Amino acid sequence: MSPRLYKIAIALTIVSQAFAKVLVVPKDYATIQDGLDAAQEGDTVIVDEGVYNETIDYYGKSLVLASRFLETGDSQFITKTVINGEKEGKRSGSVVTFSGGEDSTAALIGFTIIKGGASIGGGIYCNLANPRLHNLVIKENRAEKGAGIGLYESSPEIVNVAILNNRARWSSAMHITSSSSPTLTNVLIANNITSFNTGWIYCESFSSPSFNHVTISGNSAPDPEGEAGERLRRMSDIEKARLEGIHITKGSHPVFRNSIIWNTTQQEFFVREYGEPSSITIAYSTVDGGTNSIIDKNKAAEVNWREGNLTDGPLFVAPDDQNYALQSSSPCRGAGENGDMGMYGGWGKTSK
Repeated sequence: MSPRLYKIAIALTIVSQAFAKVLVVPKDYATIQDGLDAAQEGDTVIVDEGVYNETIDYYGKSLVLASRFLETGDSQFITKTVINGEKEGKRSGSVVTFSGGEDSTAALIGFTIIKGGASIGGGIYCNLANPRLHNLVIKENRAEKGAGIGLYESSPEIVNVAILNNRARWSSAMHITSSSSPTLTNVLIANNITSFNTGWIYCESFSSPSFNHVTISGNSAPDPEGEAGERLRRMSDIEKARLEGIHITKGSHPVFRNSIIWNTTQQEFFVREYGEPSSITIAYSTVDGGTNSIIDKNKAAEVNWREGNLTDGPLFVAPDDQNYALQSSSPCRGAGENGDMGMYGGWGKTSK
């Protein structure tokens, strides 16, 4: 770029920032979607605490939608500012949708996302979009695939997020497909239930997600004594391996660093042979069962078991109460590259 064009670009950026507005819901607009519709590129929509019964769509706009957490840093605003996708007793789609090419200047910050219901991405759905998803609790959503988050050709930045108590037939926590390569940092993925296939996370079709300081624990198939478990027992074609763990296939290459992968089942990873070969890379992490918990069907993957890994139990404070912080005696203390393994800062421990 020539010096003259560079100066013009800087000037246009300054002008656009000068005209950026802050819109407040419900003070200025009754609903969050009304605020998004009225906002322009570069604007910020601030939402006061409360429960908002709606589903929302950014419609391609690169803007920031945030609770008062953005201004205060007070995490109470995360749990007190709720977007509820259930309307009149019915789940009416993904709670939050990005499907118009939104880039990293689009952000969703400081909310609890609940009770969405969709074919993919009950809580958040990204289609050809790369937003920032920061400081969120995504819980109690339903979907055919990816009840927590569904990604199609999308690579969002996911930071300080808890994905809890979601249910799906496939991939209850996350469905990652079609060259999606999200980065997850300081994330808790816990107590999600899958009832038919592909475990709690499905990574397929040339996707390469990065998991750093992520705790994945307490996820499971349905209770065999419950109604869903009874249905499964009657379906003889369902293998146990299809229900559990993190599934990887079709030329995908996830990387796990400084993480804790410790669930209620013996299988933590399941690699399918469909399509191009895949790989798994794990470093400075503890995995229940170690390499024995990686089921590499038909030798379909390259398993890179790197330095710093453990197979010791993480010693959570109170996992039954969704407190996945580490006890002081945990072997994961100080065992990461630069500190503890797993999510840090106690994130998620009060997100029941």
